[in-house]
Amino acid sequence: MINTLKMSFKIDITYAMNAFIYNIKKLPILKDLFPGNSLYKSTKVKKVIRVLALILSSIKLIAYKFAYFFFIFMIATTITSTNISTNILHIYFIFTLFGIIFNNKILGISTKKYFSIILFNMDAKQYMKTTLWTESIINLITHSIALLILIKSPIIFIYTIFGFLGRFIGERLNIGHYNKYKIAIIYNYPLYWTSVIILLLTCLLPIINITIPNSIIIGLDIIFIPIAGYCYQGLMKINNYKLIYKRLNTKTAVLNNNQAREYSRQAMVAIKDKDKKIDEKKLKGKKGYDLFNTIFFERHKEILLRSAKWFATISFLIVVGVGIGIQINPEIRTNLNHFLLNNISWFVLIMYFINRGAIITQAMFYNCDHAMLTFNFYRNPKVILNIFKTRLLTVSKINLIPALVIAIALPILLYLSGGSNNYINYISIPIFILSLSMFFSIHYLVIYYLFQPYDRNMSMKSFSYSLISLGTYFVAYSVTDLKISTTTFSILAIALTILYSILALAIVYKKAPKTFKIK
Repeated sequence: MINTLKMSFKIDITYAMNAFIYNIKKLPILKDLFPGNSLYKSTKVKKVIRVLALILSSIKLIAYKFAYFFFIFMIATTITSTNISTNILHIYFIFTLFGIIFNNKILGISTKKYFSIILFNMDAKQYMKTTLWTESIINLITHSIALLILIKSPIIFIYTIFGFLGRFIGERLNIGHYNKYKIAIIYNYPLYWTSVIILLLTCLLPIINITIPNSIIIGLDIIFIPIAGYCYQGLMKINNYKLIYKRLNTKTAVLNNNQAREYSRQAMVAIKDKDKKIDEKKLKGKKGYDLFNTIFFERHKEILLRSAKWFATISFLIVVGVGIGIQINPEIRTNLNHFLLNNISWFVLIMYFINRGAIITQAMFYNCDHAMLTFNFYRNPKVILNIFKTRLLTVSKINLIPALVIAIALPILLYLSGGSNNYINYISIPIFILSLSMFFSIHYLVIYYLFQPYDRNMSMKSFSYSLISLGTYFVAYSVTDLKISTTTFSILAIALTILYSILALAIVYKKAPKTFKIK
C-alpha cells in the first residue's frame, strides 16, 4: 500500500510538472526564452517546477476546502442570524450525507487513473484501496480543522467521523449499483435531482427552528462502525476493478471528461420501445401541429411526467410532515407562520429547482428537433411558432403538477400555523406559486428557441444558453435576501411574471425563426 501511494504520488507530481511546463511554453514571451525541449531536459528546472507543482496542488486543495466551508457558512448565516454553529453542523451533515451517495471517488473519471492503471498497469484493487484510504484520511483531517476554526468545539469530531465512515458505505453502494446497472448513481438524474431538492429543503429547516441533534449523529456513528467495516470487506472482495477502471477511464473519456455525462443525459431522455406504440384513440380528431405535439407527448409521457410526479409526491410528504410538526411543537408553528408571512421569496428558488423545463426541452431536441431541423419546412416561421404554442401548453401542464400541490398546501399551512390578518395572502400566495411555475415554463422554452444550445452530436455548445441558465439561478437565489412582506412580494412577482411573459413571447415570435437551428 505504501509503495502504491509513492508511485501514485510520483505520477501526480510528474503529470502536474509536465502540464506546468507545457503551459509555460505556450506563453508568447516565455516560449522564445525556452526553445524546443530545453525545459524538459533541464534537471534543475524540473526540480524547481516539481516543488512549485506540489505547492500549487496543496493550494488548490486548500482553496477547494475553503470554498466548500465558506459556502456552508454563507448558507448558515443567510437562513437565520441565530445559532450559527448549530446551523453550520446541520448543513455540513446534510452535505456530507449527500456526498456519501453522490460524490463517488472509485467510479470517477480522471487522468490519474488512466495513467496509473491503464498505461502503467498498476494493480487496480491496490490502487483503489490506497486512494480510498488516503482521500478519506485527508478529508477527515481537513474537515476537522475547518470545523474547529468555525465552531471551536470537540463536538465537530462526531460529524467528521460520520463522513469518514460513510465514505466506505457510499463507495460500496455505488460499486454495487454500477455492477448491476452499468452506470454510476450520480448519472441517475431523476434520483440525483430529487436528492438535490430534498437536500436544499432540509438545509432550510433551521428557519423553522429544526436542526439535526447531536444525539442522532452519535447514534449514526455507532451504527456506521460495523456497517462501514462490512462494506469495506465487500469492496475488497470485488475482483473486477481493472475492468471497471478500463471501461470508465478510456482515453476519450479522460480527454473529454464530460462525455459520460453527455451520454447519461441522452440516455435519460431516450424513449423505450414500448412507449413508441400509441393508442390510436388519443390521436382521434387531432391534426396538424396538435397531432405532431400529441405524438411527441404520448411517446415521452414517462420521461416528462416521472420527475414532475416525484416532486409532487415529495412536496406532499413534506407538507404533511410540516403539518404534523406544527401541531406538536408550538415553536415550529410560530416560526413557520413568520416564514410564510415574511420569507415567501424563498419559493422562487424552490420553484426554480422543481421546474422541469430544461429536461423537457432536452427531450424535445434529442428525440425530435435534431432530426426535424434538417428539413427546410420545419424551419418555416409559421411552423416554428405553431409548434412553440402547443409545446408551451404541454410544458405548463407538466410543471403545474408539483406547483398545484404547493399552491394548495401553503395557504393551508398558513392558516394552521396561526393565519394572517391580511386575507389577501390566502389568494396571492397560491397565485404567486402558479405564476412562478408558468414563468419558468415560459423561460426555459423561450431560451431554448432563442439560443438552441445543442449541436448535431447532442452536446451543449451554447455559451449564451449556459450563461442565462446560470444567471437565472443567481437571480432566484438573490431574491431570497429580500426583506419584504409576503403580500407585497407575491403581488409584485405576479405582475413581473405577466410582464416578462408578454415580452418573452413577443421576442420569440420575432427572433425564433432565425435562431432556432442546429449549431
